[in-house]
Amino acid sequence: MTSDVREYYNKHMHDEDKRLDRHPFEIPVTMHYLKKYVKPGEKIFDVACGTGRIAEHLLERNYKVGLNDLSDANINKVKERFDKKEDVLFTDRADALESKGWAAESWDCIFILGPLYHMISKEKRLKLLKLAYNNLKPGGFVFSSFMTRTGALIYGLKHNPEGINFPDGAKKLWETGTDDKFVEATEWFTNAYFAHPEEVNPLIECAGLKPLHLAGAEGPFGERFELYHELQPDLQKKWMKFVIDHAEDTHFIHLAKHLLSVAQKP
Repeated sequence: MTSDVREYYNKHMHDEDKRLDRHPFEIPVTMHYLKKYVKPGEKIFDVACGTGRIAEHLLERNYKVGLNDLSDANINKVKERFDKKEDVLFTDRADALESKGWAAESWDCIFILGPLYHMISKEKRLKLLKLAYNNLKPGGFVFSSFMTRTGALIYGLKHNPEGINFPDGAKKLWETGTDDKFVEATEWFTNAYFAHPEEVNPLIECAGLKPLHLAGAEGPFGERFELYHELQPDLQKKWMKFVIDHAEDTHFIHLAKHLLSVAQKP
């Protein structure tokens, strides 16, 4: 499974590097919560950092950042992007559960904004969150991301509606959070687990962390990013503010594609 995910991101590095342009809400929503809790100059471990798009914003805000990713292509892009950046503490190519970066520092904040939805088993998701707990300073923060089952269902309906025909397609996705012949049958997902919002806080608490916020990153736009991109810049700005202001509204949490959990080590 790990090798499949690694191969996927090696193959899709260039597409992944542009994804946050197509999905414009994740970074602003994350930064909105980050500035509430983590001061410039503090140390953040960005686990499964992708091509470094989010780390770019962290460095602009004067955080010190350690970077890990499973993909060779992603890490090569990260090294190219941040060549000679003094506030990059290290770059590490490893599985999230095996990274040496965990013990490299005592972390003020840990970002887990990708790997949890590539872990089919709850046991692995919990193991990763406990790793974060064990390597945080007391009072430190974990920012973790989950992909929603509703968002996956809409994505599959848009890109592979025939998945309703198979018992291991849309029905399996809705009942279990994963599938073989629906979302997984499209080009853009591999080994994905999709959560219901009600799963998140109990998992966070089971890892010993205190949930502070659960936010829907996209609000009413959900798996409908084209609606945002069709707007003029002045309307985009107003709608972005609306999404951030209402990110924790229960109704919008259920519409979102990505969930952001903010939790603290007591």
